[in-house]
Amino acid sequence: MKIEKIHIYGFGKHENVEIDLKDGINVFYGENEAGKSTIQQFILHILFGFPQKNAQLLRYEPKSGAMYGGKLHLVDEHGARVIVERVKGKASGDVVLYFEDGRRGGEKELSDLLHSYSRTDFEAIFSFSLLQLQGFEKMTEEELTRTLLTSGTTGMDMLTNVETQFVKEMGELFKPTGKKPLINQKIEELRELELEWKSQMEEVQKYEPSIKRLHELELIIAKMIEQEKSITDQLQQYLRWKQLKPVKEKEIELEQAIEKVKHLTFPVDGIRRYESIKDKEVSVKITLEQLKEELATTTSNQQVLTPEELEALQSYLNNETQWHELRAKRIQIEEEQSKTLQSQMQQLSLIGVDWEKSLNHIMDVDVSIQQEDQLVSIIQKQDELERQLQQEKRLLQMKQEDFNKHQTRVNESKRTSRSSSGSKNAKGIALLFIGVIMIIGLTLSFFQANWIIALVTVIFSAIIYIGFMFMLETMQQAGDMQKYESLLVREQQTLKEQIDQLEYTISRLIQEREENQYLIYAFLKRYHISEQLSPSLLPEVFNRLRIIQKQQLELDQMETKLYEVRTRLQQLLGRAQEIATIHLIEDMLFHQLREYYLTEKKKAEDQQFSAKKIGQLETKLQETRLLLTAYVEKIAELLKEAKVETEEGYYTTYHLYEEKLTLEREIERIHMQLGEHPVSLHAYEESFEEECKEKLQNLQQERNELLQEKASLLYKTKKLIENEEQSEKLQQLEQKKTELKELVKKWAAYKAVVEAIRKTMMQLKEKRLPEVLENAQHYFRTLTDHSYDALILAPEGSFEAVKANGQRFKIAELSQATKEQAYISLRIALAVSLKEKTAFPIIMDDPFVHFDRFRLQHMVQLMTELQNKHQLLYFTCHENIRYVWNEAHIVQVADILAGSGGNVK
Repeated sequence: MKIEKIHIYGFGKHENVEIDLKDGINVFYGENEAGKSTIQQFILHILFGFPQKNAQLLRYEPKSGAMYGGKLHLVDEHGARVIVERVKGKASGDVVLYFEDGRRGGEKELSDLLHSYSRTDFEAIFSFSLLQLQGFEKMTEEELTRTLLTSGTTGMDMLTNVETQFVKEMGELFKPTGKKPLINQKIEELRELELEWKSQMEEVQKYEPSIKRLHELELIIAKMIEQEKSITDQLQQYLRWKQLKPVKEKEIELEQAIEKVKHLTFPVDGIRRYESIKDKEVSVKITLEQLKEELATTTSNQQVLTPEELEALQSYLNNETQWHELRAKRIQIEEEQSKTLQSQMQQLSLIGVDWEKSLNHIMDVDVSIQQEDQLVSIIQKQDELERQLQQEKRLLQMKQEDFNKHQTRVNESKRTSRSSSGSKNAKGIALLFIGVIMIIGLTLSFFQANWIIALVTVIFSAIIYIGFMFMLETMQQAGDMQKYESLLVREQQTLKEQIDQLEYTISRLIQEREENQYLIYAFLKRYHISEQLSPSLLPEVFNRLRIIQKQQLELDQMETKLYEVRTRLQQLLGRAQEIATIHLIEDMLFHQLREYYLTEKKKAEDQQFSAKKIGQLETKLQETRLLLTAYVEKIAELLKEAKVETEEGYYTTYHLYEEKLTLEREIERIHMQLGEHPVSLHAYEESFEEECKEKLQNLQQERNELLQEKASLLYKTKKLIENEEQSEKLQQLEQKKTELKELVKKWAAYKAVVEAIRKTMMQLKEKRLPEVLENAQHYFRTLTDHSYDALILAPEGSFEAVKANGQRFKIAELSQATKEQAYISLRIALAVSLKEKTAFPIIMDDPFVHFDRFRLQHMVQLMTELQNKHQLLYFTCHENIRYVWNEAHIVQVADILAGSGGNVK
């Protein structure tokens, strides 16, 4: 059992405190009055109950009025967690157990959890302090044996209590030198009554006849009583024989059954050993399979790069900077190339050149300054021709316009001369026309009732009239116009000649312009320039062609550099493809290679680790196989020792052997019941009981008759005796004898039970005490650094320490520290011997203060070994004790409290 947590509601000076404990050693450190002993007493109070108010033990009720009690979080020997809570209630407090499965329990379940240990039994083995160690020299073999035997088994504890009670009852019944026990009192009373009765009988002897008969009757009655006693004894013997007869028959039956299986042998502790070895064998087989699976899993066929390949890959990764520089340079060149190409295309589109078809020709043409001057001269000539042509054309146009004007004037002069003769007719026509318009307008105005139409018609008629009147006046000037007409004809003739001359000049200029234009077109064709291009732009075109050629040279240089960069990149990529067997993406080349390198490097390291691990696994596999072979051989030895060949046969033999042991124990118990007196099955007849009862009845009837006669004689002698003291004394004497007989029977029964219990305890002592003493000697020898070789029990039952040279010392003769070491050795040996049944925590309250530095080191080492089997709670006020265990769980008791109120920090 282990304590996981202490939770104090209110106990002494501690209130609302929680302390977590660990497996192994837990050291409670604090100065005096810090509350260490209070925590120790809290553990015992919670487990075994609060003491009565009138008891010597303190109850540690909190003074501040806090809730009295708390709880312990425990783990039992089966690993199940249990919470034990005890609070103020009835005399020992109200206790509740909380189990993991939700169940609750009380005192009975707590008693089962503690294996029926009382607080006294627990403190006798598992809880001790310096004060208890100092009384060790007073312990005897009987006390040690009783402590050992009453620890851990409820039955033995009950037997011890029964023995103690019966011994007490026997002491109240009889003591050889006592006066107060009942049997002693009865014997003294009988002795006094017999003396008185004999004195009275001497007086009665004076009356011879009656007295003689009375004496005869007494003899006869005494003889009859002897016969009754003999028959009663025979009847009791018969009844005892009758009671033991079935036991004897059972004994014979058991002996016959044992005879059948007496040849069976079985290894000592065979089933536990077999199952232990079998479990180990199964565990080893599972381990073997796991090792095989792990070995198969560890053995990998994956391809791993050789160290040279890894080194080459690592060396290649050094080119990452160069790779990125080349890629950056390529991108830079491509960007510059793209920009230059775009600029070149813009230049070409500006001059109207087809880029795909004409670029190569443009690069071949001569765009020198001489060619540009030649082109400029041609263009200037073209411009001059164009200017002259335009000038001649404008002059021609002016002459033609003058000619046309003269022609118009001539025609008008001719019309004017023809219209002068018909002016009167024209006037009449005009009047008629005006009259028609007036009629139509007035008619429309009338029909539409709109005077505006009439007004417009009048105005329009007036305008026509005025116009006709002006024409008539002009026609009147016809005579003057004839002269003017002849002058116009002569000027028109002159203009005709000038126009012909101008047309000839223009024709010649056009021919020259076309010839010059042909030269320009030929030049443009040679440069693949559109013919629609304005000649004025040709100098700009020449300038742009030079830019295009320059850009093309730059593009060619870029292409060369780009080719070199791409070639180098391709070489690096090709090298990477040779080194790595994975699909590589150019944009992620070195990232992939680095991942690939790390992966392959890890694979190589894993392979090295796997190779090492495989070696270890193969070694472990071989060891496991050897261990499995050893277990198989041990199992074969057990089967051979049991004289069987199979596991089923082994268990069958075990059950038969257990039956044999059971039969032997049963027959041993029967032998104890039968005792040393032999029992014959045919010692008595079945009618013996009836015959004895009939004889007793006859004797009692005859004795009653004689007693009546004796009473009659006694009555007759009444006068001889003044009073009835003699008969009363006799009656008292008989009554006292009967009472004494009953008390003796009761004492004998107690004595028989006590002897049986002591015999049982002696048998258990012979089995368990040597183991405890052997462990105690080992611990004592270790703690004293082999200064003492043994710790033994002297014949008188006290302990003695034996030095290595054979010198013996009684415990009282040892130093205080050595006595304490002897007692601790014995306490620990007792606790270890009970580990399988009751592995309680061991609680120690500063028991090592008298140890020197060397023996303290041995004690520390011993406790370090014990922490694997027991939880250890060590309470100390010595600061240096905190540091003697490296892995101990230290509880600073002073840090638990905050001020004086008892609140948790």
